[in-house]
Amino acid sequence: MADAPGDDAAVLLLRALPAEVAELILGRLDPVAAGRLRARLRAAPAEPPTGPDMDAALAHFFDLQRIAERAPPAAESGPAEEAKPRPPAGPIEEVRALPPDRLAKALEGEQPGTVALVLSCLDPAAAGLVMKRMPVEVRADIAIRMTKPGPRNLSLLQRLAAAVAEKGRRLADLPPEPSADELVSNLADMIRAMPRPERMPVVRKIELTDPDLAAKVVEKLSRIEDLVKIPDRQLQGLLAKLDVKTIATALKDVDPAIRNKVTSNMSSRSRTVLDEETELLGSVPASRVKEAQGKVLALVLKGEEDGEITMEE
Repeated sequence: MADAPGDDAAVLLLRALPAEVAELILGRLDPVAAGRLRARLRAAPAEPPTGPDMDAALAHFFDLQRIAERAPPAAESGPAEEAKPRPPAGPIEEVRALPPDRLAKALEGEQPGTVALVLSCLDPAAAGLVMKRMPVEVRADIAIRMTKPGPRNLSLLQRLAAAVAEKGRRLADLPPEPSADELVSNLADMIRAMPRPERMPVVRKIELTDPDLAAKVVEKLSRIEDLVKIPDRQLQGLLAKLDVKTIATALKDVDPAIRNKVTSNMSSRSRTVLDEETELLGSVPASRVKEAQGKVLALVLKGEEDGEITMEE
C-alpha cells in the first residue's frame, strides 16, 4: 500500500491500539465519523497490519497534522456552520457513538433483554467494553439473550435506541459521579472544616448507624501534617510512646516542616538514631508508610479524646 488516505489510515492506526483505547478515541470524534470508522473496523481482516502499511498510515497522519498546524483558524476559513459536526444518521448510530461508560450508565436499570438488544447493534469489541461496566449479576443473562437468534423489530429498535441516546445526551451534561473513596474524603474534609471539639461528636453519631463509614472517616480525618499543630511538650509525650522505626517510616518523604517539627522535639541521641533508621529504610512502599502514619495518628486521636493533646489552630 503506497499511501493510506483518510479512513484507511485511521482504521490501520486504530487496529494497532488496544480496543479500550481505540474506543476512547472514537468517543471523542464526530458521531458520524465514529460510526463510519467502527463499521470499517468490524469489516477489517483479523490479521494485524503489515509494517509497511503502518509506516504509510503514520506518515499520512503526520502529514495531516502538519497541514492542520499551518491551516488558518476555523473562523477565518469559512462560516461557523461549516465547522459544526454533522448529527448522527439516526438513533442507532448515535448509540454507537456513545462512549462505553456513558452507554453503560444510560442502560442502568433496563431489563437484560433491552440491554442485549442495544448491545447487538454494536461491534463485539465495543459491546464487550459496555458489558464489563454492567452489574456482574446481570451479565450472564444479557449474554444468553444476545445469543438467541430471531428477527429484530427495526421500528422497536429505533425507538429504543432513540430513548437510550437521549439519556446518553443528558448524562453528558452531568458532572462525573464521585467514587466511594472520594465521597469519604469529601465527608472527612467537611468535618475537618469544623472546630476540633465538634468533630468527634459528629463521627460518633455516624458510628451509631454506619460503623464502617465512621472508621473510614476517622482514618482520613487526621493527617500527618497535623503534627505541626501539636504543642512541643505534648508532642514529646506522643513521641515517647512510639518506636523509632515507626517514626522514621511515618516521616518518609513528608514535608520538611513536619520532619523538623518532630526532630526538634527529640533528644540529640534520638535524632541520630532516627537518621540512621531512615537511611536503613531505603525505599519504602506507600502501604507501609500509610500504616506507620496510621499508628501515629491513632495516638494523636486518642490523645485528643483523653485531653492530653490540644491542637493549635
